[in-house]
Amino acid sequence: MRAVSTTPMRASLPVSLPRWQWRTCAADLSSLSRRLDAPELGRGRWTDEVHLVCVHSSHHAWLLRDTLELRWRKEVGPDGFELWDPILCATLPFGPADVSRLFAAWGLAGPESGQAYHAVGAFLDAVGAAAPTVHPVHIAHRYENTLVDGIACSFETITTGTEGRWQSFVIEHEDPSVIAHVLGQLGLDARDNISFIQGLKQALGLAGERH
Repeated sequence: MRAVSTTPMRASLPVSLPRWQWRTCAADLSSLSRRLDAPELGRGRWTDEVHLVCVHSSHHAWLLRDTLELRWRKEVGPDGFELWDPILCATLPFGPADVSRLFAAWGLAGPESGQAYHAVGAFLDAVGAAAPTVHPVHIAHRYENTLVDGIACSFETITTGTEGRWQSFVIEHEDPSVIAHVLGQLGLDARDNISFIQGLKQALGLAGERH
């Protein structure tokens, strides 16, 4: 199977190197956690985040305190791994160029005012007014980092208020063959890859992606 590229985004510059990613999500991954047998698990940190879930987009945007980040799903490889390009990392105030880049990734027209946003609340209000198909989802996110054969992985727990709690395990690397090696070591080769944003959509019962 040949690699499948998503629609390219014009005039967007990466802020760091793209990385291949494989992820699995489930209500309970405690059996995988026990199999990892990593003493550092259980010592992770919790963060409060707002993920901007666009019903018709595969790209991933979120807010952590006063920082807005956007990852562009650049390519899906023949093995199902996804190449994610972090094309935006902005801190308050979010300028018109930042907002335009975000809405361009979603394939939507942005707010007409062209103003800068000096507070997260005002920014979220503007997103909601301009894009009813974008849902701001407040989550608590716990990251527990570990190594498998020297390769960095992350075991994550996500709570979404009334929508419940789910877990995720993710491997990221510049070389997809390294990810394939780790999956083989853990016996996860047959398990499907799902992105964080798509897993969140499934947990929330939202529609699928368009681009």
